[in-house]
Amino acid sequence: MAQRDLLQKKFRIFIWLSSFVLIMEVVGGIFTNSLALMSDAGHVLIDLLALLLAYFAMRLTRRGTTKTFTFGYYRAEILAAVTNGVVLILLTLFIFYQSYLRFLSPQKINGPEMFAIAIIGLAANLYVVIKMKSDEKENLNVQGAYLHVLSDTVSSVGVVVAGVLIIVTGNYIFDPIVSALIGVFIFISCLRLIRESTHILMEAVPEHIDIQQVSQDIQKIPCVKEVHNLHIWSISSDVYALNAHILIDAKDTNSLNLIIAQINEMLKSKYQITHSVIQSECERCIEDQRKHQD
Repeated sequence: MAQRDLLQKKFRIFIWLSSFVLIMEVVGGIFTNSLALMSDAGHVLIDLLALLLAYFAMRLTRRGTTKTFTFGYYRAEILAAVTNGVVLILLTLFIFYQSYLRFLSPQKINGPEMFAIAIIGLAANLYVVIKMKSDEKENLNVQGAYLHVLSDTVSSVGVVVAGVLIIVTGNYIFDPIVSALIGVFIFISCLRLIRESTHILMEAVPEHIDIQQVSQDIQKIPCVKEVHNLHIWSISSDVYALNAHILIDAKDTNSLNLIIAQINEMLKSKYQITHSVIQSECERCIEDQRKHQD
């Protein structure tokens, strides 16, 4: 909880900083007539939306469980990540289209002013990237926001390079070329985010967990003879759940609570699975049930 509180404080700073960069690049893009700078401003706008989505998603996860949302609001982080990915793809398509038009008909760019504004934007993005790096693996929601800012940092580098080339060569064709390269980078970076988010929404087994190994580890617990109906999924990118049926030695039914406690402790310490439901079965009970059915 303390980690999430610290993240929220950081995100408030990032939101104000991104707002400043957005206003600066929009005004600068209009003044310099630079598509690359306007593309970067559009990317900053998406960054700002991503940061806002991530911030409010983190706040939602603190609301706890309700009668309707029994797992709480953890999935709000995943929905925010999917939204960010989809919006990024739409932004990329727009950048490609505008780059194509500018490539066919290059327009005059104010190179020195474009370069100066891009440098300020790059400095701001670098600050946010450095501060977010340590929290990037926190969850997919934070990772999505981080990817936005990281891709915008690369975009700012591209705009700086374009500004230098325009100043040195006087050739304005570098503006749409850099814009298209920015679009390629954005597109590639968001595909992984969408894939991982979809993986969670489809309740697939987390990629870092081997379900066969989990089954074997459970069976290593004393008195556990078999594991079946094993299901593992993600509630959010850092919250995992499991349910399973276990067959235990009939002579040890009195130790059932201890056995399940040992399983839960192993799942939590080794796989970070904090939500688990274990249903026990005993051989004697199954045999008696079969005799009764016969």
